[in-house]
Amino acid sequence: MHQSNLHLDQTAGFEPRRLRLSKPLISKDLQTDQTTPVDSHAQNMNNHVLSKPRTIKVGSVHIKIYPGVCRGRQIFTVYWRIGQRPFRKVFANEKDAEKFARDKAEALAAGRVDAPSISVAAIETFQEAKRRLGPITTPLHLVADEYANAAEKLKGTATIDQAVEFFLRNTAPARTRRTVGETLAEFIHAKTQDGVSQRYLQDCRSRLGRFAKDFQTEIALIQTKELSDWLRALRCGPRSRNNFRTLIVTLFEFARKQGYYSQERPNPAILVDRAKVRGDAICIYSPEELTEMLRVANERERIAIAIGAFGGVRQAEIIRLRWENFNWGEEVIDLGSDQTKTASRRLVPILPALVAWIGNLRHERGPLLPFNENTGFRRLYRSIESKVNAARPDGQRDFAWKPNALRHSYASYRVAVTEDVAKVSLEMGNSPQKVFSNYRKVVTKSQAAAWFSIQPETPKNVVPMSRNNLMKSEIAV
Repeated sequence: MHQSNLHLDQTAGFEPRRLRLSKPLISKDLQTDQTTPVDSHAQNMNNHVLSKPRTIKVGSVHIKIYPGVCRGRQIFTVYWRIGQRPFRKVFANEKDAEKFARDKAEALAAGRVDAPSISVAAIETFQEAKRRLGPITTPLHLVADEYANAAEKLKGTATIDQAVEFFLRNTAPARTRRTVGETLAEFIHAKTQDGVSQRYLQDCRSRLGRFAKDFQTEIALIQTKELSDWLRALRCGPRSRNNFRTLIVTLFEFARKQGYYSQERPNPAILVDRAKVRGDAICIYSPEELTEMLRVANERERIAIAIGAFGGVRQAEIIRLRWENFNWGEEVIDLGSDQTKTASRRLVPILPALVAWIGNLRHERGPLLPFNENTGFRRLYRSIESKVNAARPDGQRDFAWKPNALRHSYASYRVAVTEDVAKVSLEMGNSPQKVFSNYRKVVTKSQAAAWFSIQPETPKNVVPMSRNNLMKSEIAV
C-alpha cells in the first residue's frame, strides 16, 4: 500500500476538487487501514469525483464522504478535520465508509480525538478544561489567550484571582459606571440645585472641566498616582494646584455617594500630597498710596477702591454688589449668599471713611459697577497705575498695583484699630486663623488711624454731607 498526495481546493475547506492517480492509491481490495493527513500542496492525482459528497452530521461535527473512481474501481473517501488540520481515509465499500464516518463524528462530538498528533495526556487535559468551563461557552483557545494576556500584564505580582478580587472591590457595577465627564455633569447639576454660588460653579467648570478632558475614562478606574502625576504637571502655582486637588477630592466624594465606585475604596484624591505653599510677604498699601489712588480715580474706580480699602470686600464680590445691598440706616452692606465667595450671607460695616468717598455717588438701585467679572478689575489696575504714575514727578513713577492689597490693607489696619481679630474675621468672611496667616500685616495704631482718616478734597463752595445727615436722608427716603 502506498500513500498518495492529494491536491485540495483551499477555498472549499480542504475538499477535493480533482483527483488524479500517479501511483497506486490502495491495495487490491481498494481499502486503506491508514488515516492519512492531507497535504494541501500535493501533486494532482489521476482520479475524478463522481458525484456530490454525502455529509454525516453529529452535533456540530460534519464529515463528508466523497465517491470516486480509482483505476476503474469505485472508492469512497472520508474527509474530516481536527482543528485546522484535515484528514482522510479511503474505503472500497460505501457502508464501511459511512460507519467509519459516523463513528468518527460521534467521537469528535464527544471530545474524543485519536489524531496521531494529539497525545492521550493532551486529550485528558482538553476534556478537563472543558469540564471546568461548565456553562461558559467561550472557545477554549480564547480562554487560554485571555489567561496568557492577564498573566503577562501581572508579571508575577499577583494571581489572576487576586487581580479579579481587587477589581471587584474597587469598581462599580456596570449599571452605575460613569466616566469623569458624566460624573462632572451630574455634579454641576446637583450643586446648581443645592444653590451654591455662580463663582463656585464657574470654578468647578473651569478646573474640573480640564480634569475631565484629560481623563476620558471611568472615574472608578483612576488611581492616586495618576492624579498625583497630573497635578504636578500643571503649570500653576502651589496654591492653585491645591485648589485643583480640593475640587477633585469633592468630585470623587460625590461619585462615591452616587455609587460610581466602591464604598470600601479610599478617595484616591485625598491620598495625593498637597503642594507646599510658602508664605509670601503680605502686601498692603500705605495711607499715602491709597490717597494717590483715590484722588486720580474716576467715579467708578473710586467706588471700587473705596469699598475694598474701607470695607475689605473681595474684588469678585464688589463686582456683584448692587446699590440695594447698602443699608444706610443700619450702616451695613448686606452681602447675599449668591454674592459671597463662601455662599453665606455677610454684613460689612459702612465706616465713616467709606461714606465720605461714595456717599454722594450712591443710587437707589441697580448694579454698583458695570464691570465684567473676568476683566473689570484688570482694566482698573492698568488705569490706576497709569494715572498715579502720571501724577508723580519724574524719578518717582514706580507705582504698581498690588494684587489683593486693598483687602489685606483693610484687615491689617482694622485689626490695629479694633484689636479684635474675631470681629474683623466676621466682617471679612474668613476664620481668625485665615486673617492672621493670609491678610494681617502688623501696623501701628497711628498708621491705622491715618488710613481710616483719608478724606476727599472738598471744594470751598461745597459743604460736605456729614455721616449723620446721610443716615437721616436714608431714613427719610
